Amino acid sequence: MLTALGIDVGTTNTKVVLVDVGTGRALAVASAPTPPAALLGPVLDDLLARVLPAGPAPAAVGIASMAETGVVLGPDDEPRGDWLRWDGHRAGAQADRLAATLGRAELFAATGVRASAKVPLATWAWLREHRPDALHAGGRWAGAADLVALRLTGALVTDHTLAGRTMAYRLGRPGALPAGLDPELLAAVALTSAHVPRVLAPGESVPTRAGLPHLAAGLPVTVAGHDHAVGAFAAGVRAPGQVADSVGTAEVVCTVLAADPAPAQVAAAGMSLVRTVRGDLAALVAGSSSAGGAVTAWLERVVGPGDGPASDERASDERARRVADLLRRASVVDDELVRAVGPGAEPFVVLPYVHGRQTPHPDPSATLRPVGAVPADPVAAVRGVLLGAVLHARWMLEEQSRLAGRPPVALRALGGPLIANPAWAALKRWCSPVPVDLVAEGQAVAAGAALLAAERAGLVEDAPELATSEGPTDPRQTDPRQTDPVRLDPETVRRLLERFVAAATGPA
Repeated sequence: MLTALGIDVGTTNTKVVLVDVGTGRALAVASAPTPPAALLGPVLDDLLARVLPAGPAPAAVGIASMAETGVVLGPDDEPRGDWLRWDGHRAGAQADRLAATLGRAELFAATGVRASAKVPLATWAWLREHRPDALHAGGRWAGAADLVALRLTGALVTDHTLAGRTMAYRLGRPGALPAGLDPELLAAVALTSAHVPRVLAPGESVPTRAGLPHLAAGLPVTVAGHDHAVGAFAAGVRAPGQVADSVGTAEVVCTVLAADPAPAQVAAAGMSLVRTVRGDLAALVAGSSSAGGAVTAWLERVVGPGDGPASDERASDERARRVADLLRRASVVDDELVRAVGPGAEPFVVLPYVHGRQTPHPDPSATLRPVGAVPADPVAAVRGVLLGAVLHARWMLEEQSRLAGRPPVALRALGGPLIANPAWAALKRWCSPVPVDLVAEGQAVAAGAALLAAERAGLVEDAPELATSEGPTDPRQTDPRQTDPVRLDPETVRRLLERFVAAATGPA
């Protein structure tokens, strides 16, 4: 058996998976909350120690991570401070100035990325103004995945899907990607290539250094890329018309394209134009910053304040128990869930926007709010935010189909929240224009990083796809492939979507 190791540094948790390269099956999984940048090394050592005994030593290592998040390193390659995260909202003024100077439309056409507070190019401009002794004074920038690669290999490298999220990397043509971040765009924030990682070509790797506590020297290590792009690859979304819907703290819908649409239309929709992890095809990316995040925030609101002071540990534990119990009850697929979204129903829905809306119809002021009166039944109240997240994802898919000029041909959904919450997965299936295959592996991104590393190392010619769940969305069904009647009623779904979009784009 050949194995590969996958690492995924996420917004909330860092995951490590040991994968059987031949089948794509995860042999062992370990997870821990993503730590401050300075503590990432010890946390990874612990996670590696937990998964490596489960199988033969890995023959390759792949690393994925959240995008637009990084840390400034000093000359000793140690962090100068903590992560500067994608959701920090610190660099909005700098992004606007870059757009004014370089041209907002021109920037998007060149990079496929909208000028916003989260892009690293704007963060680097912010650092120049607020922390000039950090990056610009002998420092280097490491993205989250890049920092892991640096710890394992001694080389500061990244990949094109993560470089492509910086707004300092030109889009290039599928199959003909730029060799590095753009000197002119870097110069706009007084940086050079010496301040940023080298961009690995698709298929390129670097060897592990000697002296690592758990890995042999010389293993090929690749930066697999942006977590959602890697998850799409793992799910088998690798051809035009195929769609990945990746759900975590955030949610991303990614449609693989046969050709680039007009950049101005993509920018107006609030989406990004990217290249797939192999670098051979174009894709559209639409993101919601709060999917699982919206569910968590709404649960807290439904449960309400605790009975005791915030410092009361017992009261805090009791409140957490109530939140977990409510989520468990709301996650069950039952007759009430079916009736709530069936023909003639007016289901309760929550607009799932904790930090504004990026796409479609960008609106930074969009908030997490109910449409209509909140039901007295807390289970129904929580299911409203699940439905809101599902309808927002469907809205993103509709806009991508319009830009692509064709409807989707297949949709794969992935992410731990969908596996843990059958009601969420069922609503997504019922509201989809095409059948939805749910990836069974809860850590699809980490597993995908391992499989992509195996492919790039030549262990397999074409990495296997992760298995999909064959279980029914409704426990009353006996045939797992039976199509649910709710999903067969497109007019019901259309009515739900139109009502949702009207509420989302109308006055609060």
